[in-house]
Amino acid sequence: MFDVHAAHKNLLSATHVTMISVGGIIGAGLFVGTSATISSAGPSVLISYLISGAYVWSVMMIIGQLSQQSNGKGSFVSHIARILGVRFAFVTGWSYAFLWIITAGAQVVAGGMLMHNLFGLPLWIGASLFIACSLVLNLMPVRSYGRAESALSILKIVFLSLFILLGFKWFFSTPSSLLIVKQNIFQEPSFFPLGVGALFTVIPMIVQTFAGCEIAVIAASESNNSLHNIKKSVNRIPLMILLFYFGSVFVIISIFPWTQITSGQSPFLEILQYLKIPVAQDIAILVTLIAILSCLNSAKYVVSRIIREMSTLGCTPHFLISDTQNTIPVRSVILISCVEFLIFFSAMWSPSHVYTILLGSSGGIIIINYLMIALSFIFSKQNQSYSTISQKKKFTALSYFIVLSVLIIFLLMLASKNSRFDALLSIGLVSCIYVASYMLNIKPKKV
Repeated sequence: MFDVHAAHKNLLSATHVTMISVGGIIGAGLFVGTSATISSAGPSVLISYLISGAYVWSVMMIIGQLSQQSNGKGSFVSHIARILGVRFAFVTGWSYAFLWIITAGAQVVAGGMLMHNLFGLPLWIGASLFIACSLVLNLMPVRSYGRAESALSILKIVFLSLFILLGFKWFFSTPSSLLIVKQNIFQEPSFFPLGVGALFTVIPMIVQTFAGCEIAVIAASESNNSLHNIKKSVNRIPLMILLFYFGSVFVIISIFPWTQITSGQSPFLEILQYLKIPVAQDIAILVTLIAILSCLNSAKYVVSRIIREMSTLGCTPHFLISDTQNTIPVRSVILISCVEFLIFFSAMWSPSHVYTILLGSSGGIIIINYLMIALSFIFSKQNQSYSTISQKKKFTALSYFIVLSVLIIFLLMLASKNSRFDALLSIGLVSCIYVASYMLNIKPKKV
């Protein structure tokens, strides 16, 4: 893993590590994308969020164990290279980078559309503003970047906390609120209005929006006491994110009939307007702008760091790893910004639908990445060093749970005409990267 040479004052704090991860998770995928998951599964989406939360929590626990084996050095890409070999690390690293570039592109598209609706700016100008802002922030010294991203993430957390509290206030102050909740969740027309299978087919979309928990492990390499920060993050972040996602969605479908939620539009805005909150639209727009910039920030951060880490494994061109004295991978950050422009311009032909398409197609990629993480733990020889058999069995069982979950999710995706294309696209992309590893003569050796 890249050895950080910056002075102590330029390293990230534990709070920065957590907030950078939160920044990647809470983006337009929550404030806009939840409308797509609710529309696709109805009230049963609550179960989908719980299953997805358990799945991501299991992955984070396994990442924590792999990090402990390597004394906090390296992300899951390095762990995979160490256990399964460099070729699998190449496939995982580049598919993971592709996932976050797509996520960044989706944020740019959402930002461009929002700026166009607000100020009448041409889509490309609004998108350019977001790309430029995130570029400037990512070129700052890493500790300054951490502070900026923490501020943006805290604003999102405050809004979500107030939104959930607003839901509780509505419940206790509205006559017959219990009857309204019961009708919205269980009787319109049922808890599984689109079938039981629907709650499973949206799981990849939800898992993709949860993707970002593992950013904490990547960011921890630029912090003091990385192993300690990783241990804190793997226990805290999945529960924190599940609380905000599940709590927000529960409030939305409790107050508002799910059939009236429009896919591609912010359900938060609809709820605030329904409750007649003063300047509701201004609040929702401001928070969405912050969320888009914050998620775009984290996406650019994590891709540049993954590229730098893969360079130490011989999986990226050497010219991409040129760092400044503040250890910022400048060339990678600039290249990512250029790719974001390309994604945006390729999406302009259908800006009203591209966000949902990108979100769905990238969901399968993160699931495949998580599969590689689980297999790494299963095949790790260091698993023999656990002090107790029960401890080893617990984490091995979690790993097999992840593997089994991946197989079930992909079978369900392939069986559904609504998600079959996304599953095939994810599998096809990963297969292409695997073929590329042979063409580029990436060795299968372990490091």
